[in-house]
Amino acid sequence: MSQIADQVQEALNKHEALFRLIPAGTFLYRVQPSRHDANPVNYRADSDTRYADPARQVGVYYLGFTEEVAVAESFQPGQGIEGQPVRLSHLEQTSLHLLKTARELCVVDVAALANRTTHHKIRDMVQAKGQGREGYALTQEISQACMLHRRVDGLVYQSAVYTITGSMKGCNVVLFEGRSKQVKAISHQPVMAAVLANGETVIELLDSLGVAVE
Repeated sequence: MSQIADQVQEALNKHEALFRLIPAGTFLYRVQPSRHDANPVNYRADSDTRYADPARQVGVYYLGFTEEVAVAESFQPGQGIEGQPVRLSHLEQTSLHLLKTARELCVVDVAALANRTTHHKIRDMVQAKGQGREGYALTQEISQACMLHRRVDGLVYQSAVYTITGSMKGCNVVLFEGRSKQVKAISHQPVMAAVLANGETVIELLDSLGVAVE
């Protein structure tokens, strides 16, 4: 294993404070293409996202602790192309899903792990520079090391686009494939029909966050 992977493994074996427990029955949220509404829980092994398995063997599944986080994470200007607005047609083809944990989940706190092991600032963990394998090399390597621990269901990390200080309401969770059932789907609705807990529509939330929709 690499030096980073060794550090992660050692830290997980040594520091119980790195683990967080998400109670059974906790509500989680996800935005995804409406074509998957009938089967919303899909772990992607071929993902090239921030906490994906670089070996493409273990699938990952991302969720937010609030509707606002799920929406903010899913609709960013240009989806990685700076200066381009979010397309209205994109919103019209997506759904907001409500799920809940099927059992107590054990996840690793990425911020705590960064402090203990990698000597990288937390912004390097949450906002890895660039896209794909090169930009996410560090975070994917850390995730892969955590996947080796069968106790670990996934990672919890602060949203980079909808931050709430000191609260899980500003966090995401990425779950790892190959564990006993982690979540179950409850309901879904078209993103354009959703009214969020704060009373805003999705477009109103995005506008308040400075995200243009065209």
